[in-house]
This record gives sequence, C-alpha cells and structure tokens, in this order.
Amino acid sequence: MNQGVNNQRTKQDNDVRDIPKWARRYAHNRTLPMLVFFAIFVVGCAAFGGLSYLTAWAYVTGHRALAVAAMLVLSGFAVWWMWFSFVGGPRIMRRITERLYRSEGAVSPGLSPEENMSRVSPAVPFVFMFCVIASVGLGLLGVLPIRYMQPVSALYIIPFFVYVGISQRGAGSPFMMLWPALYAIHAILLVAGAPIYFGGKWEALNMLVPVIGYGALAALAAHIYSRYALRRLRTLATSPETPAQSIEGGRS
Repeated sequence: MNQGVNNQRTKQDNDVRDIPKWARRYAHNRTLPMLVFFAIFVVGCAAFGGLSYLTAWAYVTGHRALAVAAMLVLSGFAVWWMWFSFVGGPRIMRRITERLYRSEGAVSPGLSPEENMSRVSPAVPFVFMFCVIASVGLGLLGVLPIRYMQPVSALYIIPFFVYVGISQRGAGSPFMMLWPALYAIHAILLVAGAPIYFGGKWEALNMLVPVIGYGALAALAAHIYSRYALRRLRTLATSPETPAQSIEGGRS
C-alpha cells in the first residue's frame, strides 16, 4: 500500500517538474511567425538585388548620375534594413506571435525578441548585407558565374545563421539549425554537379528555393514539434495527479 502511494507521489512530482520543461520546448518552437519573416526576407533580397543590379548597370553603361543615385538609395535601404532587423522587426514579430497563439495561452520562451536581437553584434548584419550586395554585383557583372551563386553565398549565409543561432543561447528552436545544414548540403551537391540547377527564366529559384524552402522546412519541423509539446503540456497540466498549473514557461 505504501509502495503504491509512494509511486503515485513520485509520478505527481515528476509531472510537476516536467511542466516548465515542456512549456519551454513549446515556446521555443512556435515558428509560424517565421513565415512572415520569409516574406519580408524575400522582399528585402529582391530590393537589394534590384538596387544592386540598377547600380551596376548604370555604372557599366556610363550613367554615372543614375549609378550614384541608385547607390544612395541602396545605402539608405541598408540602413533601414538594419533598423528593422534590430528594432522594428522584433517588435512586429512579437505582436504577430501574440496574435497567432493567443488561443493557446500565455507562455514565455525566456527573453523577448528585442532582448534576443540585442545579443547579436551590430557589425554582423552589416557584414552580411555587404556580402549579399557584393555577390549580387559580381554576378551581374559576370565576374561570379550565376551557377555558383548559391555555393558562394553559402560561405557567408551559413556562418551568419549559425552565429545568430548560437547567440540566442537556447532561446530559439534547435530545429532551425536544419536551415544552414540543408543549405550547406545543397551547395555541396551543386558544386559536385548534381542536377539541381534551374536554368533559363527559372534561375532565380536557385537562390529562392534553398533560402526560403529549407527555412520553411525547418520552421515546419519546429512547428510540428511545438504541437506535440503543447499536447504533452496540456496533458500534464490537466492530469488528475498534477495540481492545477498555469501554462507559463518562465525564464529559461
């Protein structure tokens, strides 16, 4: 009889201790707002690519005034992009997250998006944007073959993603590391001659598919896991052996 009571108490204690753990896992893997990020990223890359193309074309064809104007617009957009990445973007993402998940209760993954972004060195996004502009410009000028644009971009995109992931110190979803991993595999296969290159009018997909496609796949994996974590969390919170708990992840 005593053994049964002790086992029941042990299970109850374990359930109580597991609630914060599963709350953190659920909070860290809520990745639906990443779809919004992907849309903004596509628009931003299109703007950078278009302005870089315009600048290079104007310079090569001798339209120096237009080249200077395009460069000024490109520089202004880069400054705005930095502001959006560190100030405006995190705020918008937080509001979107609250709206998308408001029916599932309140949960805190630890630090806010603003606090997470403050961990990233301000120099890193500038270096990243410089690499993007340089690679696009070199491609448009014919210095960098378009076929190898994705493998070359992997040289700076993968370190950037890994750095951002590490700088979050466990605040983000570990599934998002699938993004740079798949991007690296794609680059290796492309250099090895695998038939995964889009030609003709579909050349834009050579960057769009690896960047957006693998990011969306990683976000989907994290989202599926968040559904499992939420189901597990609700089971623990409503268990007859578990005292009523608030679904709060607390600070990790």
